[in-house]
Amino acid sequence: MAATLETILRQECGLDPALPIVAGVSGGPDSLCLLDVLRRAGYRLIVAHFDHRLRPGSVNEAAAVAALADSLGLDFVTDSADVAAHAASEGLSLEQAARALRYRFLFAAARRQNAQAVAVGHTADDQAETVLMHFLRGAGLAGLKGMTWRTLLPSFDPLIPLVRPLLGMRRAETEAYCREHNLQPLVDPSNTDTAYFRNRLRHELIPLLETYNPRFRQALARTAAALQGDDELLAEVIEAAWQRALHARGEGFVAFDRAALNEMSLPLRRNLFRRAAATLRPGLGEPDFSALARAAALRPADLTGGLRLFIEGPLLYLAACEADLPMADYPQVEGPRPLDEPETDLGHGWVLTLERAARQDEPAAEWGPPADPWTAWLDAEAVGAALSVRPRRPGDRFRPLGMGGQAVRLQDFFVNVKLPRRARPRWPLVCAGEDIVWVPGFRPAHPARVTDETRQVLKLRLYRM
Repeated sequence: MAATLETILRQECGLDPALPIVAGVSGGPDSLCLLDVLRRAGYRLIVAHFDHRLRPGSVNEAAAVAALADSLGLDFVTDSADVAAHAASEGLSLEQAARALRYRFLFAAARRQNAQAVAVGHTADDQAETVLMHFLRGAGLAGLKGMTWRTLLPSFDPLIPLVRPLLGMRRAETEAYCREHNLQPLVDPSNTDTAYFRNRLRHELIPLLETYNPRFRQALARTAAALQGDDELLAEVIEAAWQRALHARGEGFVAFDRAALNEMSLPLRRNLFRRAAATLRPGLGEPDFSALARAAALRPADLTGGLRLFIEGPLLYLAACEADLPMADYPQVEGPRPLDEPETDLGHGWVLTLERAARQDEPAAEWGPPADPWTAWLDAEAVGAALSVRPRRPGDRFRPLGMGGQAVRLQDFFVNVKLPRRARPRWPLVCAGEDIVWVPGFRPAHPARVTDETRQVLKLRLYRM
């Protein structure tokens, strides 16, 4: 076994004995076996323990792991968090929240310690449970390929890998290893609690399936290994599509170019949204197939983990409900401003210009709505000299060009032209007195249009510098 593990550590996990490793140690048999294997192989170790605060005795487990690290002369780091509160605030299951917070802690410790990797004690049994769990939830290739010896989790760290040196060992083997080397694992009572989905698989479903195939776990492991090569090829295709479709990425959101997405196949879109969901919700795990299918249809929808999909003009957003989305693409005005200069700076790079010109003998049709909705030609005499720009007010009404002078509620107009809700309150409105004469980006007012009687034309343009 020793020779095999040494090969796995160097070749499969890519570990260098000269560089430190952060080892995640819960105190159970798997993590104690991992710690002992790495220590005996001569690796420099930092023992890391995360207290999820899900049980009254968890603080004692942290103390026990700290004492073990001290007895072995190893550095020890620890942290804790209220996993239940995090799960409730983020719309995650307890398992998802625990994973997210634990990995966040482990990779932060690895960065501080300049570690080459984070090592965890996942076994072949964990692999079987993971693949089956993903299958039951309707996962695609990314879920069915299971776990690998070495992987990057960009949502936690883009450079430091997660390694699983025990992935080829059964849980019974790690328990036997602990007995052989006189290691004293801690007993986690939650591992037998079938209220947790993974525990139901472990203690109820997998034993039942093994009555049909006694080597069921090994069969799942072989399936995962076969799919991993296919997943590597797909990852290259997804990366190229991501670079082509990504418009912007910020705190709590990913924005895609809809035109680019429309040129892609449904399976490719599903994989893009899987990657986006993992970026926004690192602890979410594998989204179910139906959620990804809704996203791939490019229609507004609520996804798991408090994520929502919505459309704004040429962009499609996948965003956390609490995200503060960028407003730079939308002109905004904070309060009323007089338009008494050729140029008015509205802020955030948006400028409104005003230019007057005498109309010659061209027919009024030549002065109809320009192709650019951010430009408007108005009858200067009809609108008068006292122009201003302001945000909307309660009860605002507007007489859009093309409706014969009929007035509509500004709110209804915004809905009809599909102006995003978050951009409406401070959208700039050009007014003559109390009357709205132009809604930039959409339409001028019917009474302000250029007619055959117009003698002087007012040209307005709103643009972003």
